Amino acid sequence: MDRGGRPGIAACTLLVLAAVAAVSLAAAGAWTESGVGWLSSLPERKSSFSDNGISLEVNMAPGTGVSFEREGAWPSSSRATIRMSSDNVNATGNDYVPSEAFFPVSVTFAFGEDFVSMGFWPRVGLFFRHLWSGFPPSGIRLTYAWGNRVPLGSMYRLRDEETVFVIAGSDQAGKEISVVRRLSEDFQAAYARAPKGPVTEVQVRAARPSGESGSIKARLSLGFPSD
Repeated sequence: MDRGGRPGIAACTLLVLAAVAAVSLAAAGAWTESGVGWLSSLPERKSSFSDNGISLEVNMAPGTGVSFEREGAWPSSSRATIRMSSDNVNATGNDYVPSEAFFPVSVTFAFGEDFVSMGFWPRVGLFFRHLWSGFPPSGIRLTYAWGNRVPLGSMYRLRDEETVFVIAGSDQAGKEISVVRRLSEDFQAAYARAPKGPVTEVQVRAARPSGESGSIKARLSLGFPSD
């Protein structure tokens, strides 16, 4: 009886462990892919995923873009390791203007329990603008981007609830940029306070506006959390 029961016990144990692993993976959330606007199509792309990250390669003709999102609940003190490369910039864009800020590659971290005080009608206006350009993650957002006209190392408020950190620009075209950021410190620098809650969504995005000339080849890899 013991000999016959042991394989059964082992099999049950493996099933339980597999179930626990599956629940843990589901709780962390899976990456989902989408376009970046009504008039944009998807570019040529390759993507791969790990437990704590994503790698993306794109060849973007004008008018193409892609976004990958993942929801979860990560400590605000987590570090993010970001590697980017791009052989060009989006020269027609204006990184300071929300409707014209199209970064070749960017990573956004959303703090879904943190918001900036804003009236009802400004919120309504934002809703209709997002209908055209795509809805960002909810909450206060930190975006790390490959910019164009903005000086390298800049930090600026693109929207009330979004701060951009420029980690590469035209002078870095063709190079690989690698940075490690502790999100709570950047949040403190941008909003003069600590975040109230965790990071609730991560968005990896690549976009090329229709008014550009020629394609962009870019890569982005993210490790988060990378502690």
